[in-house]
Amino acid sequence: MNIRTLARIGLSLCALFVSACTTIPKTGVAVTPAQVDAFQLSGRVNVRVEQAAYPGRIRWQHGPETDEVWLYSPIGNAVAHMRQEPDGALLVTADGKEYRAQNVNVLAREVLGYELPLDGLQYWVRGLPSPDLEVSEQKEDANGRPELLRQAGWKIAYLDWAPAGVSGLPSKLDVIGNNMRMRLVVDEWKMIPNGR
Repeated sequence: MNIRTLARIGLSLCALFVSACTTIPKTGVAVTPAQVDAFQLSGRVNVRVEQAAYPGRIRWQHGPETDEVWLYSPIGNAVAHMRQEPDGALLVTADGKEYRAQNVNVLAREVLGYELPLDGLQYWVRGLPSPDLEVSEQKEDANGRPELLRQAGWKIAYLDWAPAGVSGLPSKLDVIGNNMRMRLVVDEWKMIPNGR
């Protein structure tokens, strides 16, 4: 597998986690990030590993025990599908190859060969610090929303909070660390009632 395919798989893993949804109207409703347990987001992602950039589209569905991520090329071709459940993680590439591991962190190391901020990403994408990681820096903007967060060697910069179907959740962020930079632009948030 070449580095480009591996990096695209990385997009899928970064974009990690995700079950049937109820659509929130485009006019949106307001939520508090800490109240959001289950969600689906769709948007654009660009991962830069060293000097190479890998743009694509992402759909990520996060529930209490199951996460799924679908990664697509910029023109909409499927690149990878990843599923995390309590009993393990599975990644399927566009050519049908399957990779299994105990969890997403192990899968990322084995398939990609480098670390991804998977433990914190489900929180960071909502504008929250991970409760399992120490916060080394935290800044808020003039409206009291997160602007900068540093945890476990990762820097999360919140670049926009424009409503994307839901107000109160970030719509653009950068995750930087370990020679990797991921920019995520959320085009649409959907809330999953009762985590289902």
